[in-house]
Amino acid sequence: MNDNPSTSNVSPIKRNSNGKFVGSRQKQIIINLYKNKITENAELKIKEAVKLISTEINWEKYCSKDYFGLQKRRSSEIAKKKKFRLTIKEKADDFEKNAVRRKVHNFWFKGEVPTLDKILKSVNDDEEISTTYSRSNLHRLLKELSFVYTKRGRNSAMIERDDIVIWRNRYLETIRKYRNEGRTIYYTDETWVNAGECTSKTWVDQTVKNSRDAFLKGLSTGAKNPTGKGKRLIIVHIGSEQGFVHGGLLSFE
Repeated sequence: MNDNPSTSNVSPIKRNSNGKFVGSRQKQIIINLYKNKITENAELKIKEAVKLISTEINWEKYCSKDYFGLQKRRSSEIAKKKKFRLTIKEKADDFEKNAVRRKVHNFWFKGEVPTLDKILKSVNDDEEISTTYSRSNLHRLLKELSFVYTKRGRNSAMIERDDIVIWRNRYLETIRKYRNEGRTIYYTDETWVNAGECTSKTWVDQTVKNSRDAFLKGLSTGAKNPTGKGKRLIIVHIGSEQGFVHGGLLSFE
C-alpha cells in the first residue's frame, strides 16, 4: 500500500529515457504530478517542482517542451490570482474630475494659493467625492486634468482684459517713437513680499485660455495680485540704461 499522498491518485509511471519524445499520456502524467506538488506546497517554485518531477520519472527537463508548458500553466494560474486594479484615471468619472477641478479654483476665488496638501484635504473631506486620494494619486489626476505646477504669475487675473491689450499696444507704439527720437527712457516698477505666503509655485489650470473662457466655465483665472493675508513690503524703484536713479528707491509696508 502506498502511504505517500502525493502519488496516491497517479497511475504507475514508466520511466522515460533521457531526451526521448514525451507523448500525450506522459504529458498528462507530468501535469498531474505538477498539480499534486503545487497542492502540497503552494509556495513551491516552478523550477523546484520540475526538478522533483524530473527525479521521480527520470525526465530531462531541458530536453522536453513540457517544461515550458508547465511554465505557461503556472503563469496562467498566478495571473488569475492577481487582483485587477483600476488606475486613478479609470476610477474618477467626469463628475469627480470636475469636482476636483473646482476644488482648485475655489482656492483662487477665496484668495488662497492651492497647494497639493490643501487640495488633498479639501477633496478627501468632501463626502460627495467617493474616491479617497493619496498624495501621489491626486498629483497624477491633476496632471490628467491639464494642471501644471509652475512658477506663479502675478498678473494672471488681468492680462487678458481687452483694455489691457489696447493699453499694451499703445505703449509699444509710444516707446518705439521715443527710441527713434533718441530720448532717455526711464522705467519704474514695483514688487512686493507677502509675509503670510511663501510659495513660489502653484497649480495652474491650462484648460483656462482667457478671462472670458474662465467666466463661461465658472472658473477662476488664477492668483490675484497679491494673494493671502498678512503684512506686505512694497518696493518701488526707477532707472534707465545708465542704472537706477539716485534717491529713487521707495519701500513701505
